[in-house]
Amino acid sequence: MYRSCLLTPLVFSLCLVGCGGEEDGFLPHEEPSESIGELTLSEQIDSALLAINNYKNFCSQTPGAPLCQSQANRFEPNQFSMSPHTGEAILIVDDFSQLPLRAIRYKNRLKGFFRAQAGGNIQPVQFDWNTPATFFTVLTRFAAPDLIPAESLRRLSGPLNEVFGYLNDQNFGHGSIVFSLLIEANPRQPVVVLDRPTLPGIAPEEFCDASAESHPALLQKSEHVASELVRIMTEHNVRFVNVSFGETFETIRDSWRRACVGNLPSDSILREKLAAYKPILKALSKTPGVFAAQSAINASNAQDFPYDYPSQEYPNRVLAGYFTALTSGLDEQGRGNSGALVGWPQRQNVDLYLNSGVLAQRPFPYNQTPLLQVDGFGTDIYPITTTATSWIAPLALSRFIHLRYSSFGNETMNDQLIEKIRARMVPVACGNPKTACVFQDPLLHGQVEAVRLGYRTRLYQEP
Repeated sequence: MYRSCLLTPLVFSLCLVGCGGEEDGFLPHEEPSESIGELTLSEQIDSALLAINNYKNFCSQTPGAPLCQSQANRFEPNQFSMSPHTGEAILIVDDFSQLPLRAIRYKNRLKGFFRAQAGGNIQPVQFDWNTPATFFTVLTRFAAPDLIPAESLRRLSGPLNEVFGYLNDQNFGHGSIVFSLLIEANPRQPVVVLDRPTLPGIAPEEFCDASAESHPALLQKSEHVASELVRIMTEHNVRFVNVSFGETFETIRDSWRRACVGNLPSDSILREKLAAYKPILKALSKTPGVFAAQSAINASNAQDFPYDYPSQEYPNRVLAGYFTALTSGLDEQGRGNSGALVGWPQRQNVDLYLNSGVLAQRPFPYNQTPLLQVDGFGTDIYPITTTATSWIAPLALSRFIHLRYSSFGNETMNDQLIEKIRARMVPVACGNPKTACVFQDPLLHGQVEAVRLGYRTRLYQEP
């Protein structure tokens, strides 16, 4: 009886009006009409608010009732139902011990969730979100084929957080933040999620061997992971990769201390283990027709940071740094008084700097075009607080995707096109004589697909 009473308001129409055109087209987004299937979007939100309130009232009186308990809600990649989309997917490689809770709202856009196993095979992850049924149903009803922008659902954000805020613990993790920065900025891209492969994860015995004897076996397993990465990217037509992490001498040493026992190996052996990571990075940054945006760090030398310098060895990658300015003064190509701008990390470690629009000091003031992330339920959007290269790499990737479709939409994605787009990302148009415009402010000029296609306004709208 109570189940019927609570869930009746959630019988929403799944036929939300989307964009016209073919699946592979790049037509602008159209605002929902007054009539969306049987209910307007506003009416669907009203119905969801009623369901949340009914749940709140019922469960405050009978908290032990089955309806009020969390249950397993399986992620089913075969329920992918995104339209329109380009067919060219984003691969997010990061720390994903689980799919973030906010991914429920976008689960129909996820083509898979994968993890590398010991030995190097990459397999799908069987994963359940544990939430009350009402919560899961509310978010699922707004996982429409065409993206419903989070700003459109702001009326849901407060009530959801009041009643289900305790579930936000399921949004923890570095990868969850990266996901929140990419998922709405690129509304026509399918998404594949990969829990970051690590050497102690794929080859624990070889990695923890303190001698040099196991290096060939460690390298072999790393090469197997690399081949598996290429397989996953090929199967899902991945063309864009976000890499907001890296491996250095220090991270390898720290991983050994966490995962292994005994005396720490010599520096030379640890560097051999670091060298074994190269096939994985090569798969992410040199696979033909696949572009990667990687977060830059302040690398002091090539011996301990072999993967953190711009290099022709990884032609399909950009290393992204940041600057923070409320007013950059840069035009669409990055021309302007860049001498007044301060970027991080040092110039030798980056291909370009991008503006977050959010200052680094508390209370983290931001401009009208800040870097935005969706909230924990996908029902609002707000500026980031602390700027980091981990959060700037998604912006670099979004800018590349914007150029790919705004300027080269009819061209095949290959290495030659990647080279052309990279040249447009950092044009040789600054100074006298002309040099590369390494400081860029794409958000100021609406140079992301969410703005170009009409899913988001260029200027941030406060709640």
